[in-house]
Amino acid sequence: MLKNYIKMAWKVLLRRKFFTAISLFGISFTLLVLMLATAAVTYTLDPAKSGSKLDRTLIASRIEYRSEDNHIISTIGYEFLNKNVRTLTWPERVSIFSNNRTTVCYVNNRKLTVDVKYADANFWVIMECPFLEGRPYDSATVAGGAKVAVIGDKMRRSYYGDVSALDKALNIGGEKYRVVGVIDNRDIPLMPASADVYFPMQKEISDPWSTDYWGTCMALVLAPRKGDFGAIQDELRARTEEIKRQNPEITTLTCIMGTPLDELAHLFFPDSPARGKVVLISVGLLIALLFMLLPTVNLVNLNLSRIIERFSEIGVRKAFGASSTTLVGQFIVENIILTLIGGAIGLIGTILALAVVNSSGLIPFGHFVLNLKVFFFSIIICLFFGLFSGVYPAFKMSRLHPVEALRGGRL
Repeated sequence: MLKNYIKMAWKVLLRRKFFTAISLFGISFTLLVLMLATAAVTYTLDPAKSGSKLDRTLIASRIEYRSEDNHIISTIGYEFLNKNVRTLTWPERVSIFSNNRTTVCYVNNRKLTVDVKYADANFWVIMECPFLEGRPYDSATVAGGAKVAVIGDKMRRSYYGDVSALDKALNIGGEKYRVVGVIDNRDIPLMPASADVYFPMQKEISDPWSTDYWGTCMALVLAPRKGDFGAIQDELRARTEEIKRQNPEITTLTCIMGTPLDELAHLFFPDSPARGKVVLISVGLLIALLFMLLPTVNLVNLNLSRIIERFSEIGVRKAFGASSTTLVGQFIVENIILTLIGGAIGLIGTILALAVVNSSGLIPFGHFVLNLKVFFFSIIICLFFGLFSGVYPAFKMSRLHPVEALRGGRL
């Protein structure tokens, strides 16, 4: 029976090719855009893989300082992070790293523009980044002030070609460094942590504009468990309150430490970041749901037009004994097939689009991945609305008297 349903559904879809194509385009295009948006949001706001160290890591990314004379929101100074974040008692590990600095280097009379970052040894422990060549530098190397570098694979190919870069010299900014490791940039999932070249974190060269509070650095704070996030944030909040108490000229001193979503919520809702986080998530889900209405409207129109034009067919089949259950089941199979075909086209289109975006270099260091969980729920929503819009009219149609159906009865 199911095999016959599928054959009939396929014939019906081919009968009205134009409308079928419009519906398939609506479903596949909606899924493609939704998946691209999800990939971008996931990369930006929730890049950590479940179970990884980054999944239980907070990011201290911004500091807000306000006094009678100044109101500054900036990345954080090295001194503040070193004194007040690195010394927190709750975290398992803390890493401090700098913002990227764009500089140039020359190789074979070619000018290369590269993003350079300074990071301590804990950075590599928290990132758990596999190395294509060599290894990361360790704490002793950082403390000793060795001129070494870890580079990305793209930088290796630009600077050395297709040969190994290990232990080779790298000249940047008039200084000579020795390459100790090569990574695949796609293995650095956190956007603020991506760079072409990584040097050991040495305060005097990595944060020359650092004050007691603001500067050019951020920190990764690895918690023993995700459940310890609140305790770590409370401990840092207590320290900033103590700084305010000792410096009465400061009216506001807030170190924003949380997930990327927490930082975004604080940016738009500084007075109530927790409420802002809920609002941002709700708005995102609402936009996605409204966007899903596009294929739904297409399916509704297609179902109604198909049912109306098939009155005579339904009348003949009922005259020969087809039951209401049989007819409704046929329409359900048609909707499922239409949605699955549209979903398959959308999935293939998304994979191709992500490959183009990742290889284009439009978003520096961006590496978007397909979120199959979101794709699965999107297909479920398409199926639900497709069935909801098609089953009821199909049921009404199936209850028509054969003679009335042959005369073109009304739903």
